[in-house]
Amino acid sequence: MFEDIKNRIGYFIFRKKMLKNFNDKFSFNNFVEESLDYILILPLNDLDFNNSFDVAKYFQIHKKNVTLFLPEHRKNLVRLTNSFTTITYNFDDITKLGLPNKQLQDKIANHKFDVLVDLEREDNLFLVSTVSLIKAKFKVGFKKNNVENLYNFQLVNSKINSEISYRNLLNSLKMF
Repeated sequence: MFEDIKNRIGYFIFRKKMLKNFNDKFSFNNFVEESLDYILILPLNDLDFNNSFDVAKYFQIHKKNVTLFLPEHRKNLVRLTNSFTTITYNFDDITKLGLPNKQLQDKIANHKFDVLVDLEREDNLFLVSTVSLIKAKFKVGFKKNNVENLYNFQLVNSKINSEISYRNLLNSLKMF
């Protein structure tokens, strides 16, 4: 019960202070093809984390600059597979209400990207708050509860299989 109350307070603060209104109109023509700098928010679930690398590899194969946002303890897993630029966080970068702390907000503010792709399929206040803080012209992600106007382009998530969700994401992005 206490966690539920804390989560509701966190979402309230997120909506009031952090969520920007993304009502700007964009042309989606060739936005994937013409964009160079990508940031991918990697999921927290172990299976989703492993399956999400197909998306990162796809952009890397197509000569995009790919930055991964992930927990510090998973950084070594990325180094073993491929060389990506990373922005990491520790669990002490998360406030008691589940929001990014000031140091992480400052760290994120120093970067700007063409496209942000949020690969987290589940509701996670910390990661959606981070998405709202990252400067990117286009934001792509899966439809989530309690979040409106966060993404320019949203996909419906296959709750059963993350591999299918990420394949559908790539197929949708290939249209652009």
